[in-house]
Amino acid sequence: MKYALFAALTMFSALASANGNVSPVSDSTPAPVEYNYSQHLDIAKVISVTSANDAATECGPVEAHMVYVDSKGVTHNLEYTRLGDGCQNG
Repeated sequence: MKYALFAALTMFSALASANGNVSPVSDSTPAPVEYNYSQHLDIAKVISVTSANDAATECGPVEAHMVYVDSKGVTHNLEYTRLGDGCQNG
């Protein structure tokens, strides 16, 4: 389950970046909270996904942020690690 969530976050980040659906984080965004695998996420709507500037060329772990709204309407800023897009073999 934890691997599936990590894979989903990684794929969502990659697809959002590739499609140009990455929007800047506003000033009213809460401070980032580091994701750990024991967290249960309640994501109702994703506001933005951003990655480090070198994520497109880096083959390895890169820092990413996801701003989302939970089912109660509270905005969260999640900091997590994902695989960079520069890997040639997956």
